[in-house]
Amino acid sequence: MGDTWVTDMRHFLDDEDLVAEALPGPALNIALFLGSIVAWVTSHPQGICEWTNVPCRRSPGHKRCLGEIFARMDDASGTIIWECPMCGDNGYIHGWQGTLWDRQPG
Repeated sequence: MGDTWVTDMRHFLDDEDLVAEALPGPALNIALFLGSIVAWVTSHPQGICEWTNVPCRRSPGHKRCLGEIFARMDDASGTIIWECPMCGDNGYIHGWQGTLWDRQPG
């Protein structure tokens, strides 16, 4: 069974809205993983649940999950909802609007 991540992407940024240099390695890896999901979802048409090109990061039993993240944006809240159907890792991403990962036109 996977974990559920509830994340605000602004927590990974510094005062200039760049990835904080002080992030420890594991936090940086999570920021890059979640940022990839945000970038993918915001660069594709909304309202569709789709497979992304983002590989799962989970390693249950020290064996890399071979799943690919499935993600969509909730139209009402703007929350990005993602999951790996192979291992069950999943989450909700908030606070991505206007960050360096936001690929929405405009």
